[in-house]
Amino acid sequence: MAKDRKPPFMMRAMLRLERGTASTAVTLRRYAPLADDLGADGMDVDIERADLLLSGWRVAVNEERAMRDLASGLLRRFGWREQDFVYSSNVRYAETLGPPSGPPATRLVINRADQELGWEGATHGTALSPDRTLDIAPAGAEVVARLFVAVPATTFAGTVEALQPWLAKVGVAAVGVDLGRGALVYLARGDLRAEAARLGLGSVETGRIEADADHVIETATAADGTTLWLRRGTDPVSRHWPGIIEIREMVIDPSYPD
Repeated sequence: MAKDRKPPFMMRAMLRLERGTASTAVTLRRYAPLADDLGADGMDVDIERADLLLSGWRVAVNEERAMRDLASGLLRRFGWREQDFVYSSNVRYAETLGPPSGPPATRLVINRADQELGWEGATHGTALSPDRTLDIAPAGAEVVARLFVAVPATTFAGTVEALQPWLAKVGVAAVGVDLGRGALVYLARGDLRAEAARLGLGSVETGRIEADADHVIETATAADGTTLWLRRGTDPVSRHWPGIIEIREMVIDPSYPD
């Protein structure tokens, strides 16, 4: 690279969309075409929000300019003014501070690729294996399950359509979707083997992940790679169950980038 050329900045973006009162499955279907149109990396829906995750390289004189360059098309498309998008140099983070005039977008956040998205990293992590926090507000005695499914699809619309039978089967409360795969979050109805049988996973290989002193994650993996996780313990479920390890567990194709 020539000495006078600036290195490219890798940026991550979170575009928050109107959540409304529709079910998780219906909300996914509503926004899947938009995810395809914008070239999103992923989409997350839970009880409180619907988000698209995007990324991009920008060559610019500095980080703020790179973030503004990545944001510019989204600002125009959804009706924000340029002055609504503010860069905070102390946290190296940019976001919209005013409401857009063009629904369904409600907020845009852009950060550098090595920094978690969301306020103080509370919402999303980085790359294609984000530390996604999906909130489903279980009662204290309820056990949350995560089901990781790969489907033969190359678009978000196709992925969401292929996931519909699974969404209906588990009664999904929240879901994180990447192209060709989904992490479905729901309240378990039985123990690990009962859940695997109910979902029709067939013969499964079971295991345990000793997560920390307070809980354990029980796992069941089917022959096709479909994986079911149940979290149990004195803290049977956190309302916010970070998913960076679990999302990586979903990678079925060994050629998929880390």
